[in-house]
Amino acid sequence: MNINEFYVSLEKFSTAQSIEDITELCRLHGQQLGFDAFVYALRIPTHFSNSRLVLLKGYPEPWLEHYFNRAYYEIDPTIAYCAKHVTPVQWHDLPKALSGRSLQMMNEAGEFGLKAGISMPMHSPHGEMGILSFALDGSATRSGEITQHAMPYIQILAGHIHEAVRRVLNLDDFNGETSLSVREQECMKWAADGKTSWEIARLLNLSERTVNFHLNNVTRKLNASNRQHALIKATLLGLIQPHPF
Repeated sequence: MNINEFYVSLEKFSTAQSIEDITELCRLHGQQLGFDAFVYALRIPTHFSNSRLVLLKGYPEPWLEHYFNRAYYEIDPTIAYCAKHVTPVQWHDLPKALSGRSLQMMNEAGEFGLKAGISMPMHSPHGEMGILSFALDGSATRSGEITQHAMPYIQILAGHIHEAVRRVLNLDDFNGETSLSVREQECMKWAADGKTSWEIARLLNLSERTVNFHLNNVTRKLNASNRQHALIKATLLGLIQPHPF
């Protein structure tokens, strides 16, 4: 597939109507790039203790069941990499010092036909993290050629998949259910920096009572148990952002 054909094929993501449609498009793109399997995982930060997880499944079902039963997501080196980076990584370029359960996990993945691959992180301004992985069962030489060739394609593909999933799941509407006024955002940003209500009042030229009014409003809007809980929820939902931008 040349780059022009690739860009034309990406347009289909904008008209996909369901997760199943997007999954099938991912499968086709993976096959065209030479891969045997894929998975796209999207973590939606509803809670710290138990966020919502969306999976586009293109890995062998027995492996996915084994993976979650063993809680391998806690030690998965591809997740560890993607949490801290924005560029794709070929699996053979992951830290060489894998040991213990991480090494066991990667070896077991190979037994399910996932011997080599590439993973691409996606970090959303709404706090979501997505990981697109393509895998194949082949020799080191063949796998290296395929993953190296696929690098630029997967960087572009991941963004289109992510946007399509957000659109189909109406995540913009989900994040937009709660909105904060400009003044509420200002008070919350200063509170997130550790300022007291009295200090925020001085900074914004308001009364301390008015600051507390705004902070209490946010706590109520977010159904939070206290100010600290409200700050965490506002951050998770992307309702407050560091200044500037």
